[in-house]
Amino acid sequence: MNKSVIKIVVAAGAVLLVLLIIALIVNLVRLSAANDRKDALASQNARLERLIDQNSSMIEYCQSSEFITEYARAILDMIYRGETVIGGN
Repeated sequence: MNKSVIKIVVAAGAVLLVLLIIALIVNLVRLSAANDRKDALASQNARLERLIDQNSSMIEYCQSSEFITEYARAILDMIYRGETVIGGN
């Protein structure tokens, strides 16, 4: 084989190796960014789950007769039939 052909094959192999290493590095960087994004989304998901639980509790309370009675008395100034208000606002 000719020396120039061997040099071309070695140079092409070296270029291919460098390209493969660059592709590997780029993919590792993308994977790291994707993992960071995944962690951020998992954290946000946990925060939203807690918020949903809190809101579910509040919705449940707002549907209770205790809340409705309290709201009717405090906000709407309503009273039960036959009830007498002493010392109003």
